[in-house]
Amino acid sequence: MDILTEPDAQQEEKALHTAVTRRRMLAALAAAFFCGSFFTLGAGGAYLRWQQQSRGAITEKLEEIENLIDQYYLYDVDEEAAANGIASGYADALDVYSCYRDKEAYEEFQAHNDGDLCGIGITVVQYGTDALSVLYLLDDSPATGILQPGDEIVGVEGESVESLGYTGAVAKIKGEAGTPVQLTIRRDEELMDVSVERADVVNSGVYFQQFDQIGYLRVSAFNNATPAAFKEGVETLMQQGVTGLIFDLRSNGGGLLTSVSEMLDFLLPAGDLVSKTDKDGKTVVMYTSDADCIDLPMAVLVNESTASAAELFACDLQEYGAAIVVGTTTYGKGVMQTTYSLSDGSSLTLTTDYYNPSSGKNYNGVGVIPDIECPLTEQQQKDFVHFDPDHDPQLAAALEALSGEKTS
Repeated sequence: MDILTEPDAQQEEKALHTAVTRRRMLAALAAAFFCGSFFTLGAGGAYLRWQQQSRGAITEKLEEIENLIDQYYLYDVDEEAAANGIASGYADALDVYSCYRDKEAYEEFQAHNDGDLCGIGITVVQYGTDALSVLYLLDDSPATGILQPGDEIVGVEGESVESLGYTGAVAKIKGEAGTPVQLTIRRDEELMDVSVERADVVNSGVYFQQFDQIGYLRVSAFNNATPAAFKEGVETLMQQGVTGLIFDLRSNGGGLLTSVSEMLDFLLPAGDLVSKTDKDGKTVVMYTSDADCIDLPMAVLVNESTASAAELFACDLQEYGAAIVVGTTTYGKGVMQTTYSLSDGSSLTLTTDYYNPSSGKNYNGVGVIPDIECPLTEQQQKDFVHFDPDHDPQLAAALEALSGEKTS
């Protein structure tokens, strides 16, 4: 659920562990990691203080550990693994959103931000422990004609989703393009085994359809591919003569700040979109909107899992008076992460700023409060996967607000 700036800093010094003895390895790696972090953040004073206090508590503890390893450890030390462990442990000690990624994880993260993935072109959610529910199929999905929205994936390659868990099941579905994945699905209480061939796909996170005269767009991501797909969806619906637009951001955990800002600029008239406030209390406007806008009634669907960039999207539309917000109070993440590339191909993501919507009023820990409060029962939460207003009071409330017609 990160709101992220683009990776914008490169480590200029080579890793020190290539030039030191193994005895100083842990302390030197820590030094390289810490110096690089402070340098990329531009915090020169912090960097100088670190130099002056190079035998602080952290480095002393690492050297003490290294002494014990030298004396007693039975096996050779994997320097790369130790380096990654130091970096990961230090980042994990900062806050829940900061993290270290090794080279492989960083490459995967960048591909995710571009919307690139290898899989079967479906978007899934998990409501119970035993299944992944298919929310929708992407354009040109390899699963077209095999899977359909509402299907429940209960097994992957002979293993149950319950035993694999969400992350494990999704990872098992992904794989090399051109290879098949065997799925067990549940459709209308009937179990069946199907095979889908994996392919390289782009997941923009955008799905759209029409309810009578109201256009509906579900946005499940904010990556580099999202703005173009979003604009295409809105323009297509407008060409079809819709009289209002609903943006469904329920369970959208956020994404790139550049992505959400481009989408807001497309929708809103001239004005500020987002500002950031740093650790010293300095606030600067990051993105603004031009005068071009979409002049239609709008509504945004949110829930307690709507977070970060998705909250900014909903809040700006609400503050501009361009849309009503329907659902339940959002997660409340108003802090921004910046990802910095390190010299060995790894990366460090740090929480660097508060980010603020157009009003400048930060909602971290508070969330965006809906104009129309409309909670769902547990069963209704499962049913909104089917995009059916008869079983989704939040969607029905948004449709009613925009159409002016009563819904049952």
